[in-house]
Amino acid sequence: MAGAADADREAELSRLRAELAEQREQQQAFLRAISHDLRSPVRHIVSYGQLVRELVEESNADPSAVQYLDTITQSARHLGQMIDGLIALARIGAAELHLQPLPLADVLQDAVTQARAACGERVVQWQWPQGQELPRVQADLAQLRDLLRLLLDNAVKFTRRQPEARIVIEVESQGRLVQLTLQDNGAGFRPEHADQLFGVFQRLHTVRDFEGLGLGLAMARRIVDRLGGELTLQGQHGQGCTVTLRLPAA
Repeated sequence: MAGAADADREAELSRLRAELAEQREQQQAFLRAISHDLRSPVRHIVSYGQLVRELVEESNADPSAVQYLDTITQSARHLGQMIDGLIALARIGAAELHLQPLPLADVLQDAVTQARAACGERVVQWQWPQGQELPRVQADLAQLRDLLRLLLDNAVKFTRRQPEARIVIEVESQGRLVQLTLQDNGAGFRPEHADQLFGVFQRLHTVRDFEGLGLGLAMARRIVDRLGGELTLQGQHGQGCTVTLRLPAA
């Protein structure tokens, strides 16, 4: 009897795995279709808008007509960026997870190296547990890399106006969790806006101040939720931000 019950459970698990795989493939196919069907009209708007602009300039028409066409093409480009961002956000949830014990020290080192390279000639003081033995986390490698990149990109971006930017990373074990704290001395935000920052297309600054769509933290939260972790923000306007990330220990 026990053998028959085990066989039934295994058959049910196999059926559920097959259903999940089929649903994941359907999600990916849907995203591919949406990606093409939404991007194509935007590309046409930009391309034909530029052609019409050239014709208007050659005809010596009212200069305001050129400005209107520039607004159309700029808005279309922005729409295209928003579509790309939404597709990237959706793909986080559709991607298959491969949870495994991962050396946080190695993944963090790679992320910091890339972030420092992106700073160029800027003066940034980096402090992180370089060369130290850090706890391992249970996570998906690709999504952990994306998560750290998103958080570090945010710190680099919002410290850009500081004469001497400072980014500090600390890691500690907390029982079944591993906590990573990322602190910067950048633009910061008012404490009452902390939860708002995890929303899609949520921004507290103009594009002229800081580029971006307002998707980075929404994507980071989506990844953390899938990994079974926690992500919180603390900050003060003009005094920087502290990001606290907790992930399951391996």
